Amino acid sequence: MSMIHVRARLALPFVIGLSIVLQAAAADAPATAAGASGDAADTLEEVVVTGTLIRGVAPVGTNVIGVSQQELQATGATTMSQLLQDIPQFGSFNNLQYPQGGFNTQTTNRPNLRNLPGFTTSGSAATLVLVDGHRVVGMGISTTSPDADIIPPGAIERIEIVPDGGSAIYGSDAVAGVINYITKKKSDGVDFDARYGAGLQYGTFDMDLNAGHSWDHGSATISYNYEEHSAIFGADRGYVTQYPANTAGIPFPVRNLNCSPGNVQLLGTNTTYALPYTTATAVANTANQCDQGKQVSIYPEEHRYSVMAGVTEDFSDAINFDMRAFYMDRTLYQNTNGAFGGTELVAGFPGIPGLAYSPFFAAHKVTPSPFEFQTVTFAVGPNDYGVQNLLMHTWGVTPTLTAQLGHGWQLRALASYGESSTEQNTNQVDAAALANATAAGLFNPYDPASSNPQGLAAVENFATYGSSLQKLFNARLVLDGELFTLPGGAVKVAAGGEYNKETFDSRQGIIVPGTQNTGYPGLSINGTLIIPPAGPVPTVALGRNVEAAFGELDIPIFGKPNALPGLQELTFSASGRYDHYSDFGGPFDPRFGVTFKPIDWLKIRGTWGKSFVAPSLADNQQTQATDERFIPGLAFILPPAQLVASGKYPPVQPGQNTLIILGNAPNIQPQKATTESVGGDIQLPFVEGLDLHLTYWNIDYKGVIGDPPFIDQLNFWSQFGPPVIIVNPTQAQLNGVLAQATTVSGGCAPQPTCVYNILDVRKKNLGEFKISGLDFAADYSRRTDFGSVHFGLSGTYELNQEESAVVGGVYADQLAANTTRLRMRATAGAKVGSLYSEVALNHTSGYTLNPPVGTAQQQTSVSSFDVVDLFFSYAVNGQGLLKDLGLTLNVSNVFNRDPPAYLQPSLVPEQDGYTNGATVGRLVQFGIKKHF
Repeated sequence: MSMIHVRARLALPFVIGLSIVLQAAAADAPATAAGASGDAADTLEEVVVTGTLIRGVAPVGTNVIGVSQQELQATGATTMSQLLQDIPQFGSFNNLQYPQGGFNTQTTNRPNLRNLPGFTTSGSAATLVLVDGHRVVGMGISTTSPDADIIPPGAIERIEIVPDGGSAIYGSDAVAGVINYITKKKSDGVDFDARYGAGLQYGTFDMDLNAGHSWDHGSATISYNYEEHSAIFGADRGYVTQYPANTAGIPFPVRNLNCSPGNVQLLGTNTTYALPYTTATAVANTANQCDQGKQVSIYPEEHRYSVMAGVTEDFSDAINFDMRAFYMDRTLYQNTNGAFGGTELVAGFPGIPGLAYSPFFAAHKVTPSPFEFQTVTFAVGPNDYGVQNLLMHTWGVTPTLTAQLGHGWQLRALASYGESSTEQNTNQVDAAALANATAAGLFNPYDPASSNPQGLAAVENFATYGSSLQKLFNARLVLDGELFTLPGGAVKVAAGGEYNKETFDSRQGIIVPGTQNTGYPGLSINGTLIIPPAGPVPTVALGRNVEAAFGELDIPIFGKPNALPGLQELTFSASGRYDHYSDFGGPFDPRFGVTFKPIDWLKIRGTWGKSFVAPSLADNQQTQATDERFIPGLAFILPPAQLVASGKYPPVQPGQNTLIILGNAPNIQPQKATTESVGGDIQLPFVEGLDLHLTYWNIDYKGVIGDPPFIDQLNFWSQFGPPVIIVNPTQAQLNGVLAQATTVSGGCAPQPTCVYNILDVRKKNLGEFKISGLDFAADYSRRTDFGSVHFGLSGTYELNQEESAVVGGVYADQLAANTTRLRMRATAGAKVGSLYSEVALNHTSGYTLNPPVGTAQQQTSVSSFDVVDLFFSYAVNGQGLLKDLGLTLNVSNVFNRDPPAYLQPSLVPEQDGYTNGATVGRLVQFGIKKHF
């Protein structure tokens, strides 16, 4: 909290001083800064709406969701990713979205329209992010996609969201739809906007500074945003809890055994002995238990700043030039595992494959058997040991030249170039160094605090490292105009071509921190090699070119002034695009739309189309080679006790291992989808100000790219089977899997009986799913004697969700249990003089659980999650410094509701104990706005 206070105090004098300078520079500008909406109305024929390439028309058959700058401020969102948490069509609705980038997984805020259940967040993105209609460079390491927060919020005039397949217009990534940030092209003067927020063990501060100047034939704008917030730890929120679960061989439920002091389990029986003990004092079936989620940050600390600048100039009545440039820098810190929990297999004598010899074993031997093997669980390091540092930078520049060719024809030429860099380090204990230090007696797994300080430091001095440098060059040429006239109006056409060149340089490895460029000479202590030498982390450099051709027709059959009774408007559209990728070829994607108005107040619309998502360069097998590891007796990668008890899986036998396969599978292909929608819009003539919208949508999605989500234990074992899960494999199956490996860690004997299961959780083309639902919205606004009132309702209800975990598999119903069907937001607002107030409710419905979860108690259902927010704004309307001054107050989660409880543990302790939503808790934000 003190960090937030200090930065806020330092920022305000700087902002005020800069505002005065900019005000003086723009002294000859008009006094108002609004202007944008009026200009947009005056130049409607020049506007290209998201979802179409043709000027001056809405995309036929599609409902475009719009978010204005005023609506953005009312949500209290300080970033675009936070805004998406209030839009029901997104998977982050009523939740917390942040880059979950530990160990090089998802390192961007990735919008997910339709909450497509792509098994994991690691595959390619199915929602396309645009800025002023053009692509931007991706970011990330194991995954790559544009980040939702690249543009300063103050630079955005409006956001347009098309929740419909868009590959026929834009190419890859538009399966679920498109998000387009429309930036401000014109403003005058300086606008300052800052907010400070406080919650339980949480603080946030953000600041926007926007300046602009316009002249007769052009304008210039610049926007700056700074945002930061502190971390929230599991200990700060009571709902974060690791619930006990049954574990093979232990006659009582277990929460977590990686504790300090730790535990010993006998390999083969899993009989547990709580440390500390000596051979004479060991007590069977005792355990030290702890909750690792308490030291982990469930919401990371973050610092982010971004800049966007633009200039537009009319060289003549026919030629317009526009250039936009942006830059974003983000730093994120997240505690990933608090005091690190480790596991070591030890024996009393050396030479056993997969087991470390420990000279401390003799004092902790609990049976007379000469073949006693132990699994020792422990915790090392301070509570802030497992910290992930994520650094992200991106920038881009886009010049656009528009030429009016006469007779309604226009040529638009765009070139865009962008770069991004991502780097992450996550502290961890290295398994090889741990085994070497244990065998040398430098590390004592029974009591890590008593270890040799050099040995302990060597074990802890490792990190998972990843970095990437991405570049994107994009060029596009679009010609559009009118062909001829029909009774409904002019038939319009757009056609053009596009060229993309993208490169991806990636580095990944487990390193001694800071040695990724130089390599590491190795470390020996007392003549024993603890850390072997290692070279610099190698770079995998990949690239490809994409060439595309596209076209679109807008055909108004009937319309005013030639409308007929029962046929006020009938418009068809057809579009298509062919993409050719230099590394795998490419598809042709068509799209058709229709809009029909039988009467003035009723519009019926529909679309059908094909879309695709190309595998990103991060999905290439070269970026993550196949790594196979033998892991003994880890409960979270074995089937849940409920499924074993039901007979779906056989019991695990003492001493059996899991062989887990990590990396990228070879020959990953594009994801493909067929999308369709039909809907209606109603403006009742007898209820002025009421708008109603209803849309049925359907997506048939095949070849989804992702990692099978083995950390979601219950769903993973319920949904997947061969070849992802192979239980009790044959020797031939084992040999075939091991032959694919680049590296193999550990081992067991005798094979194949020592292997319980093979888990192939490499990123690959997985299964297929079909999902459909209803989008609904109602909006009512009315002027009153005291001002005005407004009511709004928007939401989505899933009708069907069927999933096949592997291509060609049997489809299973995903809505009968374990999935929410309804996500909805309702608002009510009133304006009284200079005061505007609004209350909002975000609702996510509950669902049943099948099978039930929990051990000490059974849970058969998950509750709904309802969050109420308040917003107030007041225009001071004073003189002097009080002129054009505004004050705002946001109260998020007014009633401080916790997300619903969930008793099933996972491999991610900070996500245990709750589901169906997340929140920072009650958050109060005070804001001040001033126009100079």
